[in-house]
This record gives sequence, C-alpha cells and structure tokens, in this order.
Amino acid sequence: MGSNQAVIEALKVAFGHRKKPDNHRLLVADAFDPEREPLETLLVAKSPWELTPTEIRDVISGNLWMLTPAAFHYYLPAFLAAMLQDDGNLGLFSDEMVDSLTRPNVGDAELLLERFDGQSELAFVSSLGSIYHEWYSSGWPDTLFLHRYGTLTDAEKHAVLVCIERFRELYGDDYPDDELGEVITRYWSAYR
Repeated sequence: MGSNQAVIEALKVAFGHRKKPDNHRLLVADAFDPEREPLETLLVAKSPWELTPTEIRDVISGNLWMLTPAAFHYYLPAFLAAMLQDDGNLGLFSDEMVDSLTRPNVGDAELLLERFDGQSELAFVSSLGSIYHEWYSSGWPDTLFLHRYGTLTDAEKHAVLVCIERFRELYGDDYPDDELGEVITRYWSAYR
C-alpha cells in the first residue's frame, strides 16, 4: 500500500490545484452555532497543512457540517492525512471522517436505530425511527455526500481511496464490522 508519507504526498499532488475559498465562503451561510466563530477564525488563519491535531480535535471535530463544499475540498487532504497520523490526539474525528466518507443509503436509518434496541422507551425509539427514516428517505444525506465527494476529480477520488485503504490497513481492527470495507464498496471502489 505504501507508507503514510507516500499516501500524504499523493493527496497533496491530487488536491494541489484546490485554492482556498474567500473567507466569507468557508462556512455555510445558515450555520448559526456557537462553534461557528472559533471554526471560522481557525480556517481563515490556517492553510490545511498548518492545522494541528489539537485544532482538528477541539475546533473542527463535530463541525464538518458547517464547511462549504469548496472549503471541505480545500481542507480534505489534511483531514485525511491527520487520520493516517492519528496517535490518539484526534478524539472522534477519524470516526466522523469515516462516517462522512460512507455514501449513505436509506437502510442506514435501521442501523442507527439498532443502537436503541432493548430500551424501555419504545415511544422514543419509534419517534426517533420516523425521524431517521424521513431524513434518509429525503435524499439529503446522499446529496450532502455528493456535494462533498461527487464533485472531486477522478485523481482526487483515487487519492482518497488510497488513503482509505491505508487507514483500513492501519486501523481496520478498530472497526470490527469492517465499516471501512463498506466505505470502499459503497462508492470509492470505482476509483482504483
């Protein structure tokens, strides 16, 4: 598969044409969240390769949804590189990235609901179920995925696939249900 450094260099080459969006186009306009200001401040100040694991964990993690597709594309190679080099400093960021790299389908709503099996709050689970099903059936999760990844060039998609495969090689045991294989199968395998 190659070393982490070789994969990171391939990401840099594949995404090297991406330019930083204007500062007012880094975050979606309707993101009114207390985390917006620190995230925007960080993204305005830093290029992708200047981000530290601590900044990714403390400011970016949990807030990927606020990035515009252009900002997401610009920072994506650094996010992927951080995953490969994670020595425990990124917290849940790698899992968030794995989720974002997985093309959603309607059946994912059932998988999310399985987390609540056995709870005595059946009404809660039923209510939550209808929300999940409605959200996945709306097509919005797939639209978000395609805005982030469907518009990448084939060379970029290939570099992302190589990174996912390397991440699977390094950390696959942390995903006992082979979620990383599912990530590849659902979308990325076409870019080998």
